[in-house]
Amino acid sequence: MPQRTRLVALLLFGSGFCALIYQTTWLREFRLIFGASTAATAAVVGVFMAGLGFGGILLGRRSETVPQPLGFYAKLELLIAASAACSPVLVVAVRHVYILIGGTDTLGIFLGTVVRLLFAALILGTPTFLMGGTLPAVAREVTTGADLKRRSVGFVYGANTLGAVAGACAGTFYLFENFGNRITLWMAAFVNIVIAFVAFQLSRRRADVEAPSKPSSTRADQAGATVADQRFVLVAATVVGFAFFVMELVWYRMLGPLLGGSTFSFGLILAVALLGIGLGGIAYGVFGLTRSASLWFFAMTCAAEAFFVALPYGLGDRIAMAAMLLRPLGTLGFHGHLLAWATLCLIVIFPGAFIAGLQFPVLIALLGKGKRLVGSQTGAAYAWNTIGALAGSLAGGFGFIPMFSAPGVWKLATVLLAVLAAISAVLAVVQRFANLKNTLFQPGRLHFGGTARSGLGGLAYSKVPQTKCEK
Repeated sequence: MPQRTRLVALLLFGSGFCALIYQTTWLREFRLIFGASTAATAAVVGVFMAGLGFGGILLGRRSETVPQPLGFYAKLELLIAASAACSPVLVVAVRHVYILIGGTDTLGIFLGTVVRLLFAALILGTPTFLMGGTLPAVAREVTTGADLKRRSVGFVYGANTLGAVAGACAGTFYLFENFGNRITLWMAAFVNIVIAFVAFQLSRRRADVEAPSKPSSTRADQAGATVADQRFVLVAATVVGFAFFVMELVWYRMLGPLLGGSTFSFGLILAVALLGIGLGGIAYGVFGLTRSASLWFFAMTCAAEAFFVALPYGLGDRIAMAAMLLRPLGTLGFHGHLLAWATLCLIVIFPGAFIAGLQFPVLIALLGKGKRLVGSQTGAAYAWNTIGALAGSLAGGFGFIPMFSAPGVWKLATVLLAVLAAISAVLAVVQRFANLKNTLFQPGRLHFGGTARSGLGGLAYSKVPQTKCEK
């Protein structure tokens, strides 16, 4: 990776760190107002993810029109810091109003849920909308016309997710216990301001040093050709987001008895899931896998994720036996318990999460090649993936798990990923035959033997003037 991409990835790491601190702080604060019920938590999570989705679509398109995308990213980070820093004041105001109107005891479940959504949108709407635009802006900054697989997007996406892992671990195991909610949030806002300042400096340095570049002559970049049908790619992004978030709920439900169901175990499950996603994105960016920007590779990732999701289910009681064998580590104290919990989470969660981390940059690469429209396409993929994740969290929490049980939903997610893999493979075959047909039967030129040469290597005849009879 170029040095500038690595520097920008460090900024995205910090952005992910702050975003997880914000999200966890808001969840803790709203729990004191709305309670710890599933409906209350879903309202907050729903508003948070909706803000990210709308920001990805609208600000992703906006990033295509700005001359300095890194400067645009810096402005977003500065506004995120300001709006997040003001949120504790709004939380206090919302608490007084919510108590004054009587909460759900007075309003009822339906109207109470509507009020919760409105209050959550008032506080979270602005910062989460701005957060949704950071990855598309950075994607446009780091992607070049020669980067046809958009490996740089995968690299910065992975760095952003690893920052979220650091934020989840730091917040859960240290910051909230030692500094409380508000001080921790303001510390994250300060880090956001530093990130914005550094991004401004990098943007200005590039503007001063670099002359206006000529449009890329890369053929694929000029064409902006998509590798797969855009509608299918966005639907696939929704499906994989849905399946992964449904599985997160299953993991929380099934691992809870083994890990103890504490706040620490909840944070650890989230951290391991994010760790797998982050390392998967980094792997896509660093290794540049052969034919990674293809429907075949996407089908392979879906099949692999289905396998690794189903594997712990197939192991069954062996997972519980492993938990019993790891229990003696608790004699070492809290760190021994943490090591045992982390080992179980790595066995159950990490492999599927790693494959999921590979999928997202693959989806972006399927939407186009090189730099052209990379900001808007990253924003679109991010938004639809977020919509799927939101639908998965709501459907899993309110419908599927109560209706089918956690093991039943586990099977459902596996089948869903396997079906998506099969559909992707079929489309890949159809696309291969279509490309072969276009190669062999070009307008006015017919090819045999795969070449257009004269001689023994192949037979070809070119367009010749038509005779009157032929006409």
